[in-house]
Amino acid sequence: MMKDKRLMNTNQKKITTTSKQTQLIAVAILAASIVAAAAMTGGISNGQNPQKAMAQEVYTPQTGAAAAEANEYKTAVSNGSSSSSMAATTVKAVDPSKSIEKEFWINTVHIDGLTNINATVKCDTCPQNTPTHPAEKPPTNSTIPTGGGFKITEPNKVGAWSFRSFTFAPGQIVVNQGDKVTLHFIGVQGAYHVIEVKGVDTFELKRAQIHTVSFTPNSPGTITYICNVHPPNMVGQILVLPKATV
Repeated sequence: MMKDKRLMNTNQKKITTTSKQTQLIAVAILAASIVAAAAMTGGISNGQNPQKAMAQEVYTPQTGAAAAEANEYKTAVSNGSSSSSMAATTVKAVDPSKSIEKEFWINTVHIDGLTNINATVKCDTCPQNTPTHPAEKPPTNSTIPTGGGFKITEPNKVGAWSFRSFTFAPGQIVVNQGDKVTLHFIGVQGAYHVIEVKGVDTFELKRAQIHTVSFTPNSPGTITYICNVHPPNMVGQILVLPKATV
């Protein structure tokens, strides 16, 4: 019995000692937490976030060769960005040709306005297919000038109609006095044209044909080219500038 009592007393002492050690550890952990929280609160109250406070503790300013190398890298990056920005805004200077030989290609075309007397009507057999277009009617008293340059197509069986205007493309070209000018007239739209280049030539032109004229303007001024089948709007102009002085 005495032996058992001694054993029990020894175990109770061990348990008591262990319990005290556990309490001491818990107190130490709690104290460390309070200190850390106070430090964090102090950093935040000074306008710093926890990450910034930690960064300030870890960061060590560079000195000597390391600092010089870092500055050199920043300068190189900055210069590279500036060069890229300048390259994007640089305007390239180009020397124009001094040749007195001028060549132009002039197309015969027409512009069509397609519409319908009914709104949202689809036409499967005609080019005037504008299903989303609002309803429009041809003018009862047309103000277009006489001649073949303008044409109104009356409404078809589904109400589609159009307005056409013939023209040259380009309608104006610029040359210099004394230039050797070559004009290629191309029959693209319109079945038949009679084209006159004032003071130069008059000729017929059909679709898919090309007719070429050449001349040298001796003085400044304007030279008109016109289609006699589609007046008054199928007309173009050659602007002759004074000869440049060297």
